[in-house]
Amino acid sequence: MNLNDEQVEHASFGTGKVIGSGDGRINVRFTEEVGEKSFLYPEAFDQHLKMSDPQKQEQMGEEVRQKKILMAEEKRAEEQKREEEEVRLAEEKAAARKPARRKSTTTKKKA
Repeated sequence: MNLNDEQVEHASFGTGKVIGSGDGRINVRFTEEVGEKSFLYPEAFDQHLKMSDPQKQEQMGEEVRQKKILMAEEKRAEEQKREEEEVRLAEEKAAARKPARRKSTTTKKKA
């Protein structure tokens, strides 16, 4: 979504105007006293920023939900990879502790 020149609201800083975005960040110019602020994008719209246009706010809400889903999937994948690595290391340790079986050189007589 192109946010340049869009008006946003911040609970502490008030009304601002988007002056740029990229690399996972959004830059907003507020009043002269507050100045320019940079926020994570789209995460800032989950807690700090709100689009002034209700329709665009709804679209932004969907972007935030999609980002949360993606982040949760990435976290689960990382946890699974970590667990698999722990299992592999435990198996390697167990194998290293286990003495090798020696073959018997004597044969047993059958009775």
